[in-house]
Amino acid sequence: MIEKGRLTVRQLASLMFLCTIGEQIIVFPSMITSYAHQDAWLSALLGVAGGTGVISIMLITYKLQPRMNLIQHVLQTLGPWIGAFFSCFYLFYFLMGTSTFIREIGDFMTTQILPESPLMIVNLLFLCTLVWGLFSGLEPIGRSAEVFLPLIVLFLLILTVCLFPHSHVSNIKPVLAQGLLNPFKGFVAVLTYPYCELCIFLMLFPYAKKEPHWERDILLVAIIGGLMLTLTLAICLLVMGPFMTEHHWFAAFNLSLKINIGNFLQRIEAFMASVWIIAVFFKSVLFFYSFILGITHLFRLSSYRPLILPGGLLILALSILIAPNETFYLKEVIPYWLDWDLTCGIGIPLLLITMHKLKARLRKG
Repeated sequence: MIEKGRLTVRQLASLMFLCTIGEQIIVFPSMITSYAHQDAWLSALLGVAGGTGVISIMLITYKLQPRMNLIQHVLQTLGPWIGAFFSCFYLFYFLMGTSTFIREIGDFMTTQILPESPLMIVNLLFLCTLVWGLFSGLEPIGRSAEVFLPLIVLFLLILTVCLFPHSHVSNIKPVLAQGLLNPFKGFVAVLTYPYCELCIFLMLFPYAKKEPHWERDILLVAIIGGLMLTLTLAICLLVMGPFMTEHHWFAAFNLSLKINIGNFLQRIEAFMASVWIIAVFFKSVLFFYSFILGITHLFRLSSYRPLILPGGLLILALSILIAPNETFYLKEVIPYWLDWDLTCGIGIPLLLITMHKLKARLRKG
């Protein structure tokens, strides 16, 4: 086996939680509110319920070939030619996902924290951390996730508690004033962005130690991560209102600027930025890892380590070329990404399940 590292269930659950919130902890409120407006909190709750179904589909897909990761499974089930096509489809998805996350970090840093810094330099520095993480190996990444998880949860809870006195229930009224269509659009968006992107864990499940009730733990962590996003979205709506939440792309970061308790506890937006960067790091490094590991299996190479530096340079270039500016990214890239996530997170796993059942019937016949 190319990957020798092994993850415990706790490490796998930590990575699942960090990838669920990922880059969404900052952009999730604005994204969902743009679809559902003041009913975005309702869309988020329904999306968490639907997300358990998405994770269940992924677990069923994995159990069909428990010793194989996603690329190996696709090649085994669909054959060398069709399987290679779908494998390349997934590899391109992993590649573009990593590039997009790095670009989001670059846009955030150059607009909110370091406005005078070149975008290329910010992207390069973040990419260097990803390369270092991959050279360290899968097990150190899992142990790091265990260390950072409590800090991230603690800060998000502090953010919620400090902002609760500024909330106004009138900001989310009236409920369902525009019907069910907009909340349904928000539900699909919630189902897509946090949950369908967790298909990268089909690349990690074979390298995790299977302890009792590990599937239950994975589902529980995915639900908790979704509820944490819902809580952040609800606080944004209650404090800022739907209009301001929708038109501030980094709504949760702008929300942290409002914290001021006794003129003592204030200006903690840097902590919010740190939480987001840490979460995006783990999601990006897993997408990057899935990309190079998938290439290794597709071309039957002996190790993925020689691909880390060339892959990093390719991702760095794409992080700049993916969009000329932030406005293009928001208006052109994100709407089509929804269909891409649904295909990779639900469509192809259902295809693999269907093909496996058809082959089983043919063998019995």
